[in-house]
Amino acid sequence: MLPPASLLSVIAGLALLSAPASARTWAGGVNMIAACQEQHGGVWQAILNCDKCNAYDWMCYDPDTGEWASVDVNAYCAQTYGGGAYADPQGGGPYDWGCYFP
Repeated sequence: MLPPASLLSVIAGLALLSAPASARTWAGGVNMIAACQEQHGGVWQAILNCDKCNAYDWMCYDPDTGEWASVDVNAYCAQTYGGGAYADPQGGGPYDWGCYFP
């Protein structure tokens, strides 16, 4: 059996291993419609055009012209929340996006 001081050292070491590599702070959610409208204009819509969608399958669509364009989720986070906010699709699903501060 380990002496109490050694046991505490082992527990502290394990706790450090389980801690995240970098801390970040939740800034808020992502509104894909707002992102498309901010980046392309007021009539643009956010569309998932796929069968098994992932976080990167969002596209912006202009129903008046039929034009498609990409959406910059990092730009949306930075503009909406400021302070160096960035986007992360956490689980990889289309609705898993969030904005974070470093």
